Amino acid sequence: MGTAKPKRTWVEIDPNALRANLCHASELADGAEVMAVVKADAYGHGFAETIKALDSEVSAFGVATLNEALAVMSVAEKTPNIMILGALLPDEREEAVSAGLHVTISSLLEAKKYNEIGQRTGSQIQAHLVLDTGMGRLGFTDKNFIPECAEISSSSNIAIEGIATHFPCSDLDLDFTKNQIEKFSKIIQESKLNARWIHLSNSAGVINFGNAGGNMIRPGLMLYGICPTNHSSHKLRPAMEWKTRITQVRELPSGSGISYGQTFITKKNTSVATVAVGYGDGYPRSVSGNDAEVIIKEKRCSILGRVTMDMIMVDVSDLDPLPCPGDEVTLLGGQMTELITATELASKAGTIPWEILTGISPRVERIIST
Repeated sequence: MGTAKPKRTWVEIDPNALRANLCHASELADGAEVMAVVKADAYGHGFAETIKALDSEVSAFGVATLNEALAVMSVAEKTPNIMILGALLPDEREEAVSAGLHVTISSLLEAKKYNEIGQRTGSQIQAHLVLDTGMGRLGFTDKNFIPECAEISSSSNIAIEGIATHFPCSDLDLDFTKNQIEKFSKIIQESKLNARWIHLSNSAGVINFGNAGGNMIRPGLMLYGICPTNHSSHKLRPAMEWKTRITQVRELPSGSGISYGQTFITKKNTSVATVAVGYGDGYPRSVSGNDAEVIIKEKRCSILGRVTMDMIMVDVSDLDPLPCPGDEVTLLGGQMTELITATELASKAGTIPWEILTGISPRVERIIST
């Protein structure tokens, strides 16, 4: 019986952290039902690993595309409701309906097309009507919502399961978001529509506004233990650690250039570890030259020169004893007292933590931590 091949780079997912973050979100939302947003491979954490941790703990899963929805459906055993948050292409709609997925509707024309599919296939469309209160991406305008949705509600093959809106800046502009909530509430009351779920709050919305008057929330980033607002939330626990291994350790003399472009030249004799990760794995090339660090033997070590496709070089001169090939390196997460968060790495890369997490490539293995 063969032994497992050694991993070069991998992420470890903590299911207990996922469940704890979910519980915290639910508490902030006064017990509202939860649609766990698991699009983009569960924000880079892995569909299968995340869904197995949250299955039966949530009322629904939210994804962005038809293929994502079908992938979630193949894994989820206890959560029957899977919603495609994005608009489907015309040639995707019938497959989504046949699979029993929840879909968004943003216009009367879209509703008519879905109703035709329902009539032709003998299906009830599980629809969520989207009201655009300021996102400018999908949804009915406030002027069209009431008259058009009145017509939709009389459609024979459309069941209005939900009514939703989305917050574009609930992390930054609280007054704008309050106005969105008030506008949404007023229009829904005037429409006199009944729906199983009313959902507004994304992660920042949950932290700043709870359920925002709805009976369901749609947390994404906070499920994975990262606070999307400027104030910290000590109850959120990062659910991922991203690790890799050292492939080589060398002593380079003063004046040695490191990596492409010779952007870093050693000023003294330097112990350099070559590490088995690069932008081909999703580690951002844009951290090059921006004081990014990794953790080796519980100490922070600086990345030298440019990130390459498959490797980075790290200064390990201050480690005693020096590390060896095969030793672990932490890219995200912590070893004892040191911790590198996705927010920190995103800052060094000039981006946002969402992009860091969803950019971790498929060749990085996802495993459940024990």
